[in-house]
Amino acid sequence: MVNPTGSEAVRDVVGRLARALDADDLEAAERLLSDECVYEAGGETHRGPEAITASYAAASARAHRLFDDVRYESVIEAVAGDTATVTFIDYLLKAGGLSHRHRCQQAFTVGPEGRITRIVHHDLPGEREAMAAFLRACGIEG
Repeated sequence: MVNPTGSEAVRDVVGRLARALDADDLEAAERLLSDECVYEAGGETHRGPEAITASYAAASARAHRLFDDVRYESVIEAVAGDTATVTFIDYLLKAGGLSHRHRCQQAFTVGPEGRITRIVHHDLPGEREAMAAFLRACGIEG
C-alpha cells in the first residue's frame, strides 16, 4: 500500500490512475479507487468504483463509436496537499481528415489508504463549445 503522505505519493497514485484511464484499462483504474470514492461531473455524482469506471467506460465507448481514431493523453498539472489536478487531452479523428483536440481537467483527492476518494471534473473555458462545433462539422448530433 502507498503511504499517501507527501506530494510524490499523491503524484504516484494519481499518475497511475491517469495512465490507466489513458489506456482504457478500467480494471486497473477501479483498483485505485476507494470503495467510498465520489466522482462529480457535469451535474452528476457517481459513487463507488463500479459506477465511476462505468461512467468513464461509457464516455470512451461513445468516442470510439463516433470517431475513426481516438487517443488519450494526460498531464499532471499540480499537486496541492492530498489533491492532484490532471489535464486530460482527447485526440479525435473522423474520416475525411477532420480532427479535434478536447481538453478537460479533473482534480483527484487521495485518501489515507492510498486510493482515490474524490474526483471533480472541470470543463475548461471554450472546450464545450469547440467540441459542439466539431460534432456539428462531423454531422454528429450533440
